[in-house]
Amino acid sequence: MSPPAGRPTAAWPVSEPPQAGLAALSEPLANSEAVGFVHVARGDDPDRRYLTRTPAPYQAAAVVCIPTGGGDLHAIYCVSTADRAPAVDGFVAPEPDDAAATECNRTIATRAPQTPPGSHVVSVLADHLDTPGVGTLRVPSHLPHDTAVRLQQAGYELSSTAALTDARASKTPAERDCLQAVQRGAAHGLRRAHELLASSTTTADVLHLDGEPLSAQQIEREVAAALAGGGVTPETVRVHAADTAPTEPLPAGDGIIVHLVPQGPHGYHGHLTRTVVVDSDGGWDRRAFIAAKAAQTAVRHHCEPGGTVGTVAAEATAELTAYGFPPRSRSDDAGDDDTTDDAGGWATVHGVGLAPAEAPSPADDGTLQVGSVLAVETGVVDPDHGRIRLGSLIDVTADGGERLVDTPISLTPTTDEV
Repeated sequence: MSPPAGRPTAAWPVSEPPQAGLAALSEPLANSEAVGFVHVARGDDPDRRYLTRTPAPYQAAAVVCIPTGGGDLHAIYCVSTADRAPAVDGFVAPEPDDAAATECNRTIATRAPQTPPGSHVVSVLADHLDTPGVGTLRVPSHLPHDTAVRLQQAGYELSSTAALTDARASKTPAERDCLQAVQRGAAHGLRRAHELLASSTTTADVLHLDGEPLSAQQIEREVAAALAGGGVTPETVRVHAADTAPTEPLPAGDGIIVHLVPQGPHGYHGHLTRTVVVDSDGGWDRRAFIAAKAAQTAVRHHCEPGGTVGTVAAEATAELTAYGFPPRSRSDDAGDDDTTDDAGGWATVHGVGLAPAEAPSPADDGTLQVGSVLAVETGVVDPDHGRIRLGSLIDVTADGGERLVDTPISLTPTTDEV
């Protein structure tokens, strides 16, 4: 993954990253049989970033946490020598107003680049445990196989824990600030798309800008530049219309979908989807748009702590049905499928944060908590008319759901400010 584009972190509205999530490991390590926790990952892995708040390392890195009594932890960030400097700056430096900082000793352990991270972890454990090779290590379910084999060969029992997944399902106020900032960046990119479409003219049923045909690819480039200029990485920028190639002129009178999933400097993702129609005839697309918008409103009313993502999605599809768009027969549609051979309405709901899709997840019908932030997509598709798709970030509060950023929802191109 490329580093964040645009403004440097110092100019970002949220100057400091949220506190490291090491406190999430206190409970799984409270068991007397647990001698430590191990996580190994490559690249900008969300769990690694949650635990360390450091940018993506050049090589695979590991986090080893060892309980030291009384709920305190010793956290060791294991990196290659090439990654030592940013690891020290981001992981060892004390965090402001971090009550857990006095309860967690943080150190760095380095290895030669050619040393496998699993072997390094075994060595680090041997250096810090009173009785190496004995006891249970708590690990995430996605621990790399080669690391698991090395740990088992060293004598450790492995026990899976979902502590990090569960902790990341609810966002702290600092995490919410990061999500809100990147969502504002997404709104800035969307505004650029609206500006281009609002300035376009129609000739022979296709859109033109300054006398030249206007394509989805042109809009994507302009939106990506706007996102980068606003300090976010344009991780996903997709503009498309049915039966139109990216380089072909966009059609007038048909739905044009703009889907944005940018990433902010601290790793958090936005999620924003809108459908606009230039020169709409006010027929099917207007009815479908009103239904999808009503489903978005229904979602906010049912985003209550203790509910589930499945229940919220069901309420959205029920709203679409009430508007005359029953659910699609395909239940696996996440909104990115361009085929229109299966008519009906659909809705998807999942958490968003350091990953574009995370807990609470529809895979296990995740439970909503105060602080959960959800990416909600609602839409309608018809083989004879096209597709309408809307998506926003919803913040779950004690009083229900609220849009994290109040971005305008308009079927026609608008340049209204957010």
